Amino acid sequence: MNAAVRTRPTVRGFSMVELLVTIVLAGIIFAAMIPFFANALTATSHDAQRNDAQNATVNRIDQIRLLNYDDISGTNLNTPPSDFGDGRFGPDYTIAGGRSFNILYVVEPQDNAKKVTVHVTSSGGGHTTTMSTVVKNPAPNIVVATSGATPTALPTTNLSITVSFKNWAHVVQSSAKGVFFTRVTEGTGATITSTHLWPTSATNSTVKWIGLAGGKDYTYTVSCYSSMWQSGNTALTSPPFHLLKSARLKFDTNPGGS
Repeated sequence: MNAAVRTRPTVRGFSMVELLVTIVLAGIIFAAMIPFFANALTATSHDAQRNDAQNATVNRIDQIRLLNYDDISGTNLNTPPSDFGDGRFGPDYTIAGGRSFNILYVVEPQDNAKKVTVHVTSSGGGHTTTMSTVVKNPAPNIVVATSGATPTALPTTNLSITVSFKNWAHVVQSSAKGVFFTRVTEGTGATITSTHLWPTSATNSTVKWIGLAGGKDYTYTVSCYSSMWQSGNTALTSPPFHLLKSARLKFDTNPGGS
């Protein structure tokens, strides 16, 4: 009986040509990817600079808020005296890690406050980060008011009374209609002075009594009668004159007098 003869399979490796082709293709692929990696590194560097600039800006804002209000000025922040702010201010700033920045401070006065804007730029140029803060004046906001003219300086001559109407046509020229102004001067033997006026058109719907005197004993009365008014009938379809809103008015021609 003959024994079966086993043969080993033939193992074939890569040829030199195949290895060379593989190496060339790999080199082409890696060469195409180099710009991608370079751009990624550049973007990462820019992001790091931007983050550092933002951190530097926040730091500068925080340091400004620690200053006395009166010491916050463009001169002190941009070109500070040697003993100002423990040397924390000026046009240059270096963060932990060694990256340096150029700083510009702009101080703008506002109503009882100061607006401070900080511009931070990398020393090598590029992105600028800007941030603003408003520092309120901690001192009490005291307003002193004066009374102005004294009563003796108030005018007592050439005064006037003006009445305006919603519908001038309801106040027509008539002996029984219109606006009656009356002045009573009190004292020994009261003196009564009056006048009768009326509006003349829609564009001239006011009446004005001018050249009046004022003082301690002067009293003025304004009476208005419209064409809708009838003797003995108090009903009116429209008021002869009106206020723009509900109010009571009191006229004093001698304020502060005795």
